[in-house]
Amino acid sequence: MLNPDRIEEIRDESQDELRTHSWADRVIDELLTDAETRIAVAKAVAAVTDSKGRNLAQRVASVQRASQPTAEQVEKATGLLQALLEASAKYGVTIDDWDWVADLPGACRDVMHHKMR
Repeated sequence: MLNPDRIEEIRDESQDELRTHSWADRVIDELLTDAETRIAVAKAVAAVTDSKGRNLAQRVASVQRASQPTAEQVEKATGLLQALLEASAKYGVTIDDWDWVADLPGACRDVMHHKMR
């Protein structure tokens, strides 16, 4: 995946008057591959279920608190949960791994409840 150093390198190279079409093709291929990888990870995480077969939205909706969340809070908390799991996937960490140490769906719901009140 692209990192800040590679982005800076591409920017520097793009200023070179001697850049070629083959250079541009390589950079475009690299950018498209990076985008395709990010999309594939996002789709895989969105489709993930836990060991009990629950998807991310079901996990967030099943969090028990004193107040009921709004549909918007559940939607945003699910999006936050998905983003955190996408970052975790880079390290091979799944929702079931998180369940051993933290209530990640509950934390996402609590954050959105706090942000949206």
